[in-house]
Amino acid sequence: MSADVLDLQMPVVDEEDATTTEHGLSAEATRTLPPVICYRDPADVRTIHRQSWLIILSFVIAGIAVVGVVYKSIQRPDRIVVDMSSGRTVMINDREFGATEAIKLEKDKLQLADMDYVVKAYLDYLYRVDQRSRSKDIEAALRLMIPGQAKKFAQYLTEQKVLQTQREQQWSATWKLEYLEHAPGKPLTIKVYGTQEIDMVIKNESKHETKHILLTVELLPDAPENGTFRLDRNLRSGFRINSVDYKELSSSEAETPVVPTQG
Repeated sequence: MSADVLDLQMPVVDEEDATTTEHGLSAEATRTLPPVICYRDPADVRTIHRQSWLIILSFVIAGIAVVGVVYKSIQRPDRIVVDMSSGRTVMINDREFGATEAIKLEKDKLQLADMDYVVKAYLDYLYRVDQRSRSKDIEAALRLMIPGQAKKFAQYLTEQKVLQTQREQQWSATWKLEYLEHAPGKPLTIKVYGTQEIDMVIKNESKHETKHILLTVELLPDAPENGTFRLDRNLRSGFRINSVDYKELSSSEAETPVVPTQG
């Protein structure tokens, strides 16, 4: 049974019959005073213990959750390669299951096909003219160039008013690649021959012009980032344009009068 200390009655001692001790109490009172025992409610103690364990368990669960989130955030995603033609799995993460008739796995390396791809894309941006996307095409071509060369080329376009002239004359052009080859002993030097078909309007007259162009394009490997050369700025090819030598072999022009329409 629990008891409040304030409710306990102290014994009354007659001062005349008892000798006083050094602490102010008689020896007889000291002998007759019962010990004071305080009790805690057992239910209260059990509740405190239970809450303490729940708090500890909550901290443990929270710690496990934080560790799991960090682990998953730094864990490499699963890589699964499947040959869709045969349905066979070629690779799961770093485990290879062998090549198929259509797929062969090997370490990534820059190849001549990557050079050809970026050159074709670059020339298509330059010589295929569509006024609806001309600005974006030129920006894409400049991104494919080495920064210093891109700045020089942008200045040339501005000083010569190339884009302004094309816009005023309502240029619409197609580009056809005739052939592409690498210079002997210089794989980064590519010679390209192509034909540009241009429709334009000059002084209210529609004109069609055909240009045969020979280009020499110099490439350089792009600077790597995060251990890879294949970046968005080089179209995942690993190469960027360093310089372009332009030579127009021949051109032909035809005129067709513009007939106004009556509404």
